[in-house]
Amino acid sequence: MPLSTASVEKAPAPSCGKAGPRPCLDASAIVLCSRPESLARFLESLARQEGLKPAEVLLVLNGLRQECADVSASFTARLPGLRILAGGGLSLGEGRNAAAAKAMGRWLCFFDDDVVLPEGWFARLGDSLDLHPEASALGGPDRTPPGSTLFQRCVGLVLESPLGSGPIRRHGAGFPEPTWTDDRGLILCGLVLDREALDDEGLAFDPELVRNEENLLLSRLRASGRRCLHDPGLFVFHERRPTARGFCRQCFLSGRGRLQMTLKAPASLKPFHLAPLLPLGAVLGACVLPSFFLPLLACYSLACAANGLLILVRHRNEPWTALPWLSGLPPAAHLCYAAGLLAGAWDRLMARPSGRPART
Repeated sequence: MPLSTASVEKAPAPSCGKAGPRPCLDASAIVLCSRPESLARFLESLARQEGLKPAEVLLVLNGLRQECADVSASFTARLPGLRILAGGGLSLGEGRNAAAAKAMGRWLCFFDDDVVLPEGWFARLGDSLDLHPEASALGGPDRTPPGSTLFQRCVGLVLESPLGSGPIRRHGAGFPEPTWTDDRGLILCGLVLDREALDDEGLAFDPELVRNEENLLLSRLRASGRRCLHDPGLFVFHERRPTARGFCRQCFLSGRGRLQMTLKAPASLKPFHLAPLLPLGAVLGACVLPSFFLPLLACYSLACAANGLLILVRHRNEPWTALPWLSGLPPAAHLCYAAGLLAGAWDRLMARPSGRPART
C-alpha cells in the first residue's frame, strides 16, 4: 500500500555531535568482503558521496583477506571512519552479526561488496528517516549497473519480470513511490536496519542460513509489529552474475535458503515460493507420462518465449540477440530454485548441517 505521508511526524535530525547542517549520519556502513575488484568500486562510490556520509565504515574480511585488506587500506585517508575486521570462514549471518556488534551507529547499513552507490545515497537516507521515523528497516531496489554485459543485463531484466521472479521482482523493479512492504520489497545488498529495534526485539541474522538471512530477520521484525519501508530513491547498482553457472548457483542457493527459512518460520512461506516446483514436476513427469506433461511443458516454454519478447518490446535498446537469454533464463531460474528447495528438504531429512562458507 503506498504511503500517505500527511500524518507522519517528522523525526529530529541526527547531528553527529556538531551544530549546523548534518556532516554525517548516525549510521554504520557494513560490508562483507571477498571480491577485491568489486570492493574497490564500492569504496570509491562511498568516498564520493556528497552531503551526508555514514559515521563509520566496517569491512569484514571474509575471503581473499589480504587482497581485500590491501584495497581497503588504500581508502583509509578518504574514509576516516573506516575499520577493518578480520573474518574468514564465517557464514553470512555470522559475519554481519559480528560487524553489527562492533558498530557504533544507530542505523546499520548493510551492503554487498559488489554494489555501487549512486551519488547522494546517504543524503536520501537521511531525508527518508526524517519523513518516516517509524520505519525500522529501509531499502530500495537493486539495479543493473551501466556498462554491464548483455548477459548481465538480461539477468537483470528477467529478475524484474513477473514471470522471472513473481512478487520478488520488486527487488529489482522497485515500487514507483515509498511503500510499506515486507521482505518482498527489501534486499540485503542495500538494507538499513534500526539497531534500537533489533536490540529491543532481541533479533539478529540467523547464522545457519546459506541465503535468505535478511528475509527471516525482516519476517521476525514485522511479526513484532515493526514497519519496513521500500524507498525507490534508495536504489543501489548491483553487479549481476557474469555467467550462466553463477546465475544458476545463485538461484539454487536462494531456494535452499528459502527452505531453511521455512523450517524456522513456517508462516513465512507463501504459495509463490513453491511455484517453481511446478515446472520441475512437469519435467520429471514427462519422463513417466509424456502424453500429459509434454503439452504442459510446451505451454510453459511458450510463456517464457512470450515473456522474452515482451521484455524486448519494453526495452527497445536491447538487441534481438538477447532473446535466447531472456527466454531461457526464467526456466533456468525456476528449475534451479526448485532444486534448491528439494536440496534443503533433503538436508533436513538426513539431518545434515546447513552451514556453508560465506560468499557475498
